[in-house]
Amino acid sequence: MRKQHITLNYFFTTVLSVSLLLSQTSCSSLTGDDDVLGSTHFYSLSALPPASNNQSNLKLGVGPIEIPRLLNRPQIVSRKNDTEIQMSESHQWGGSFKEELIQSITDNLSSLLKTDNIEQYPWKFSFKPKYQIRIDIERLDGQQGKNIILKARWRLLKNKKEILVKRAVINTPIQDKSYPAYVKAQSKALITLSKQIAAQIQ
Repeated sequence: MRKQHITLNYFFTTVLSVSLLLSQTSCSSLTGDDDVLGSTHFYSLSALPPASNNQSNLKLGVGPIEIPRLLNRPQIVSRKNDTEIQMSESHQWGGSFKEELIQSITDNLSSLLKTDNIEQYPWKFSFKPKYQIRIDIERLDGQQGKNIILKARWRLLKNKKEILVKRAVINTPIQDKSYPAYVKAQSKALITLSKQIAAQIQ
């Protein structure tokens, strides 16, 4: 009789443990947090496709581009609310976020202005750009499932002389609460900023 009692206790303990594990796994899947499973997902910003006929002789220098220290880290940064930040260990950038951002803007401007004569700062001494873009990114984040907010101040120089100073505030909707949608919205915000800059050069 005692042996049967011990067996029943073991059975109920096992069932309870499995139920708790399934519950934790379910909650993890709903939030999109894979830390429990020990996996890490890596992301990259996207840009406009190259123009089919880059025939412009325009020479453009991109940079310096500065970003907040908050964003310059491997983890993807988002906001829980106006004051609380969250950094995901299981969703990270595949490389340097700053390099990703600079490359995305460079590719966007190359496509929009139809030119291959474009260099990132610092460029080689022999490269003499007609126009130069300097950008200070103040914010490029948001709440998942809501909006990405891009705040930036940019300067346009022509033949090394500053001719224009602009401030951009861009709100880009995020399609859902997933990290791929979050990164896609960041990329779209940078495309919008690039279009604003290209419009002034054109």
